[in-house]
Amino acid sequence: MRLTHPEPPAVDLPPAFLAFHALHHPHYLAYAGAHLPPEDATAAVREAFGDVVAHWSAIVSHPNPTARAWEHFTRCIDARTPPLPLNTNRTLEYQAVVLHLIAGCSIPVTADTTGQHPSKIRYLLHVWKSMRTATAPDTLT
Repeated sequence: MRLTHPEPPAVDLPPAFLAFHALHHPHYLAYAGAHLPPEDATAAVREAFGDVVAHWSAIVSHPNPTARAWEHFTRCIDARTPPLPLNTNRTLEYQAVVLHLIAGCSIPVTADTTGQHPSKIRYLLHVWKSMRTATAPDTLT
């Protein structure tokens, strides 16, 4: 008897997930790229989207699916790398700083990516910059 390795089953992904992936992939990759070398960032984002699609039903039933997907994504990144030394204890503030000031995303894109309102992102960035200016000079202004 000859053993053969059949092709893995084809997976039809939900159209809403495919749209979500197309919209958010560049920004997720930019966030991961701030923490990891390019090839590792690509692998981390691929794995994170795998986690997101595995939990897709629960994510889309959440009142803020984008924020819930972002939580899944950042857990995957956090598991691979320590945080950058940004002197913040607030998770969303840290993420906003990385997306906006390091990865170069605009405030509206940062808000869309994290599932937050732009005014919240502006506030978090303002507070972070104020705290940094009050304590020490900063190169990320």
